[in-house]
Amino acid sequence: MSSDTDSPFDDDKGTSLLEGIAKELSGVDVDDIAGMIRRIAEVDDELSSRGVDPLVKEKEELRKALKKYMLKHEIDTSFDETSGWEAVMTPRSHDVWDMDAFSSLLSATQKKRYIRRMIDETAAKEGIANGDLSRAQLEAKGAVHKEAGQKALYVRERKKGK
Repeated sequence: MSSDTDSPFDDDKGTSLLEGIAKELSGVDVDDIAGMIRRIAEVDDELSSRGVDPLVKEKEELRKALKKYMLKHEIDTSFDETSGWEAVMTPRSHDVWDMDAFSSLLSATQKKRYIRRMIDETAAKEGIANGDLSRAQLEAKGAVHKEAGQKALYVRERKKGK
């Protein structure tokens, strides 16, 4: 490997595993950026013409209807012999913590490690949207600021006139 950024999965030509998979699936040379953009456009066009979105929507509607039916009739499992697929209702659970009880069991060091005061970001954004909070005031007082994140890649049809 020639540098710290080389992956153990790179081939002897320096092609990464991800690049190799992309090339194998699309037949497009990963060094050909225009070719990759073109192929994404072609795939998007194929998805539009084949109607994948309506199929996904239909599948979700069927799943909701199936779940509603199974819950109403208290059915835990059902099997379709033709397809070989089954529908299984599985109970889920999640932990509910009692802050006072939990805190009383911890040392000061453990409290620092396991308990954090947190802002409900969704509620704060709603407060800004409905005028209960002022974004400008919050920013001026240092309560909130924007931080740069990772760059996002958008591959889409170019707008006319650009």
